Amino acid sequence: MAYGKLAKGMSAAEARKRLEEVMMPSQRRKKDFHGTSPPSVFIGSSNYPKVNTGVLSPQHPGSSELLDSPDEWYREGYDIRKIAQLRTSLVNSKRKLKVEDSDRFLDNTREIAMARKPVEVEVSLDKQPQSSISGGRVKPVSASGDIEKFILGENPSVERKLEDAFYDTDWKAESAVRELYTKGVDNYKLQQALSAGMLGEVENRKLVPTRWSITASDDMISQRLRERVKDCQELGQIEYYKNSYVGNYFHIFLIPGKWEYELVELKRPGSTWNAASDTYIPANYEPYSGRTGYAEETAGAYYAARLGALEHLASRGRQAKVLIVRDVTPEYWAPLGVWVIRETVRNAFDNPEPGNSTELDEFRDVHWKLGREFRLLYSRIKNKSRLLGGRQFTLSDF
Repeated sequence: MAYGKLAKGMSAAEARKRLEEVMMPSQRRKKDFHGTSPPSVFIGSSNYPKVNTGVLSPQHPGSSELLDSPDEWYREGYDIRKIAQLRTSLVNSKRKLKVEDSDRFLDNTREIAMARKPVEVEVSLDKQPQSSISGGRVKPVSASGDIEKFILGENPSVERKLEDAFYDTDWKAESAVRELYTKGVDNYKLQQALSAGMLGEVENRKLVPTRWSITASDDMISQRLRERVKDCQELGQIEYYKNSYVGNYFHIFLIPGKWEYELVELKRPGSTWNAASDTYIPANYEPYSGRTGYAEETAGAYYAARLGALEHLASRGRQAKVLIVRDVTPEYWAPLGVWVIRETVRNAFDNPEPGNSTELDEFRDVHWKLGREFRLLYSRIKNKSRLLGGRQFTLSDF
């Protein structure tokens, strides 16, 4: 399955341009600096299979965990501007490598990817770092430069389970991701390890662009959870949850029955993924047996939202049909990455505010609630949705 495609709508170039309008560094960037990586690494996708491989850090030492902590940003309720300010303080110190290559800098990159806490680095770039906004499925990064010298200031304290997986050169990457997740390794760490080419059989290890690794890890983990959920008792009632964050509004329906899943998105005019004058409505669906092809229309959002729903069902020991409607409004004026989707869906189920969760008596109530919420757009949503009964599918859809 290919994970490299972006959702339709606003182009990557247009998204970068809009982000640049508000994400400008407040301090002069330096060619030589000491910094502290959160820890965080970034693998680009341009010119694949020869890609930019980089370490992210501010240009000053000190605490930096908050610069790459999506779960913390969500808990604290940071808005787009606050997140942009955090991310623009990072510089991507990079080197172009073929995905199969290895050198001392890549060794350092992998040590940082395994680290449990921030890592001090000493960096010399070939010139003052230049603005180069990247965003979309990944968290935005604002500046980068090619390295001339890169030194780790200390031996990183590493996540032992990840280190063991790194040295197990006979363990397939997919199995490693699933097992490490089951053992409590954070999904964000797994994304970095997969991206840095640290997992899998030794002959198959290679660098993976970060935006691909994010969706790949979401998909790998979800497949394991889905198999567990499919062995569980079916939910006994229709449940509705809603949650919102930075202009993304989620309406989640858990419907009694065997596992099925669908994501329908409404990308409003003026939102970061729609420069058109009409609401764009993509959707992707999977039956009980799952998908065999990439979710072309909703891309990484599909996998991030599915993971959040499956984690909830698995924790309860229940299976259900899951319908998620994501409403992307003009409040979401800069792309922050699919972590927004993952965290908002995850947190929809945990301690929802009064009125943000309820049980529905009949399936017609699902239609009624969506009709009341979206009014004139409801017929378009229904016609696009498989679970709402408005669209017939063929085998090629999966």
